[in-house]
Amino acid sequence: MDSIAYEPQIGGFGALIKGVDLAQPLDQQAINEIKTIFATYHVLIFRGQQLTPDQQIGFGKQFGPLVKHPYIKGLDDCPEIMVVEKKETDKHNFAGAWHTDTSYQEIPALASMLYAREIPPSNLGNTLFCNLVAAYEALSKPLQEFLIKLKAVHSFTGRSMAGREQDLGYGQLAKNRTDQNKVLQPVIRRHPESFKLSLYVNPMFTEYIEGLNPDESDLILDYLFQHCIKSEFVFRLCWTPDTLIVWDNLTTMHNPINDYDGYRRLMHRVVVAGSEKSGVSLYEAV
Repeated sequence: MDSIAYEPQIGGFGALIKGVDLAQPLDQQAINEIKTIFATYHVLIFRGQQLTPDQQIGFGKQFGPLVKHPYIKGLDDCPEIMVVEKKETDKHNFAGAWHTDTSYQEIPALASMLYAREIPPSNLGNTLFCNLVAAYEALSKPLQEFLIKLKAVHSFTGRSMAGREQDLGYGQLAKNRTDQNKVLQPVIRRHPESFKLSLYVNPMFTEYIEGLNPDESDLILDYLFQHCIKSEFVFRLCWTPDTLIVWDNLTTMHNPINDYDGYRRLMHRVVVAGSEKSGVSLYEAV
C-alpha cells in the first residue's frame, strides 16, 4: 500500500487524512502510519466516510480496546457507541464547554472518535480543539518546574458543574453523580506513546490542585485554563457530513459550540481505553 497522504491544518495542529476508506479493513502498515501522524498532530480528520456502527467500532479497535461510557448507555446492538445528540427542540448541547473526555476516571481515555451522522447547516455546530502540548511548551521554565510536581483532583461533576448541569447538557445525569469518586491526575503528563509533555487540566472536570490553598489553586487553574485556549493553540473543526474525527484525550481539550438552535445534530462516539502507564505523573516517573 502507498504511504498515507495527509494535509496538516493551519498552525500544525490537526491533520486531514486523504484517500483512506475506513469502511474497508486497513493493513498494519496503514494503521502504523496513521498512528504516527496522530502522535504528531493530535487530531485526525477523515472526510466523506460511509460507516456503519460496526465499521466505526472496527476502526476504533485498531487503536486499542474500546471502553463504554461509565454512566451513559450505548446503542443496544453496539454498546461501545455512545449517541451524542441535540434535537431541534433542545436548548443545550452535550458537554458544551472546554473539557477532556473522562479525565475524572483513574485511567482516562487515550482517544475519542466522533462520527457525524447528521449535522446542522454549514459553519454551525463546529468543535474547537486546543493543543495542550503547545500550551505546556509555551510556559516559562520556572512555571513548568513548579507544575511538574503537582497533581489535581478531577471528578465528573468538577468545579464548573455546580448549578450549570442543564447548560452543559448533563441535566439529571450530573445531579445523580454528585457522590462520584474523585481521582488525582498529574498536572503535567507524559504521553505513554509519543512521550510528549502536556498540561492535563480542564475547566469541566478539574476541581483543585492538591496541596495548595483554595485561592492559590483557583488562581493557577484559572490562569492555565485561559492560557490553554489562546488563539495560537486552538484549531476549529468545521464538520461536514460523514466526517470522522479522532482526537488524543491526553494532549487536547475540546469544546463543541452550541450555535445551532432549531437543528438536529447526531454523532456516534467510541472511546479508546487508556493504560495504567498513562496515569503516572512525569515527576514520579523520573
